[in-house]
Amino acid sequence: MTYLLIVANAVVFSYEVTALAPDRLVSAFALIPYDLVQHIPLAAPSPPSPYLTLLTSQFIHASYLHLVSNMLVLFLFGPEIEHLCGHVRYLALYLLCGVAGGIAQISIDPASHVPVIGASGAIAGILGSYLLVSAKSRFKLPAVLIIGFWAASQILHGFGAITPHALSEQGGGIAYFTHIGGFLAGVILIGIFRNREVGGRGARYNR
Repeated sequence: MTYLLIVANAVVFSYEVTALAPDRLVSAFALIPYDLVQHIPLAAPSPPSPYLTLLTSQFIHASYLHLVSNMLVLFLFGPEIEHLCGHVRYLALYLLCGVAGGIAQISIDPASHVPVIGASGAIAGILGSYLLVSAKSRFKLPAVLIIGFWAASQILHGFGAITPHALSEQGGGIAYFTHIGGFLAGVILIGIFRNREVGGRGARYNR
């Protein structure tokens, strides 16, 4: 499932860069907090409900670097979580973490018209899940330290941008609360979706 998600994201991005009106396409399927909160109908070819953009926005990326960085993290950490959860529950965890990240971003800035895009919330959820299960297994310490440092930096940057002025300066930048929300969802949901009968495979996925 990890590799199917990577392919799906790559295919959607390929369609983005070859579309005749890429900005319109991105805006149509991106998560726009104000539109969702105000129940503003979306013009075609958008999803039939603005709530569905909580899912569609996860497969839209702003640049090659945005896509590659997200997919690299998914490639490194996703397989271990997939092994622990199974294919279907892993997909559910991934998507729900992305949704949680989107909801967190909306909660902190519901009046924003800036499109929220990318798999970052879902990826952050995978990292949160990995960090939690690694505390109970023999994963290499560097991976835990890297994830912990990343999570701390997201929280510090996120809460440092809560003021309206700071949020306005973030327009088009990094949606830190998408990362925070997804990460926390991953920490919580791994306990629900993990198959208790499956143990970690240790060094096979240590990176």
